Amino acid sequence: MKQRLNIEMALRVWMIIVVLLTGAQLAGAGTAPPLYTQVAGGEQEITIEKPTSVDRLALEQGVRWVTVVRQNGLKKPYKLKPGMVLKINNTHIVPMEVQNGLIINLPELHLYYFQNGAYQRRYALAVGKPSWPTPTGTYKIYEKRKNPTWNVPPSIQEEMEERGYEVVTKVPAGPKNPLGKFWLGTTASGVGIHATNRPWTVGYFVSHGCIRMLPHEIEQLFPQVEVGTPVKIIYRPIKLALTPQGRVYLEAIPNIYQWELHPLEWVKDMAEYYNIADRIDWDKVPPILKTRSGLAQDITKSPADPIPAAAPSPSNAPKEVRLSPLQGQETRLE
Repeated sequence: MKQRLNIEMALRVWMIIVVLLTGAQLAGAGTAPPLYTQVAGGEQEITIEKPTSVDRLALEQGVRWVTVVRQNGLKKPYKLKPGMVLKINNTHIVPMEVQNGLIINLPELHLYYFQNGAYQRRYALAVGKPSWPTPTGTYKIYEKRKNPTWNVPPSIQEEMEERGYEVVTKVPAGPKNPLGKFWLGTTASGVGIHATNRPWTVGYFVSHGCIRMLPHEIEQLFPQVEVGTPVKIIYRPIKLALTPQGRVYLEAIPNIYQWELHPLEWVKDMAEYYNIADRIDWDKVPPILKTRSGLAQDITKSPADPIPAAAPSPSNAPKEVRLSPLQGQETRLE
């Protein structure tokens, strides 16, 4: 069994290397990812009503915990007490590859929910660890289950044995089940969206490819998602948007899977491709790419004029080639 695990891990590492090399070759090609058009969120004040952690508050507000700390000058151990008033900026660029369904941006650790062509809200996630990444691609929800049983995949059984843990083949519904109370199976091989009995892992890259949500958040989303719902999984550590008002926004996120990417060149190429380079204050770009705060920031050169016609829509955008997806890599349940 150990030998099979070692062979499987070697093949997985080789697949990642091949894909990254392919991505590097394609990075200079002439096509580009979509130029988005919608910016949501904004600055607000939050009054702490009950004891909570910076991590939990950040997840619920859709920002990184370090951003909350920086914005409010919090000192260790970052305790939040009732009555405290915090400033939160959660401005973000909305990816719009689908008009109805779910979009998951892996480096951002967020799921975006669209209904009837309108953006509803986003949810915090945990996704695959770098050694076991969640695959990108276009999928659908093929099943819904409450209180699911976890049938442990052979690969994870082998990992249990390798680490000296008790090997189990099945975990029934209950507090020990890592799938929690809700399961949305996708057509991506072995990948589902589910609750978790370890909510503190949400906001991190820790799973075996599956997508974890906070229990109370998937409970809210679960009844709204039907079998057949489209699921688009993307990998965009940098997003660029041009609003109908002519404002240009840039958002940068840590490139957790270390895909081939030259950030400043990427932004310049995107700006040239969509003919918006003259709208950008280029002095604002490098600090955003350096801090990678996950906040969308206005980089427009003032004054900005409204765009003369409808902004480019994702449906008309060229195929993405700058960040080559990990297509073909086999993933395993949870």
